[in-house]
Amino acid sequence: MDRQFHPACPYQPCFIAATLGFLGYGYWLVYRSSTRACADGETCARPLPNRIVKTSLILATILVVAALGLDFIAPLFLNS
Repeated sequence: MDRQFHPACPYQPCFIAATLGFLGYGYWLVYRSSTRACADGETCARPLPNRIVKTSLILATILVVAALGLDFIAPLFLNS
């Protein structure tokens, strides 16, 4: 199927913007929360280990960059 006739093609920029927004918000939460400490007498939830969260966020970023870059790289391999 030709890509330009796919029904979701007009919405691709919206999906890309939403994905980048969610990734940015994830990075903001991870690095903002690492500098924020609980006050005395305040109950703090037990967060996930920071290493797991940062690794997952980096892995998600790599997958998104690979998915976005596929549109640019695929014609090089398909036209060979």
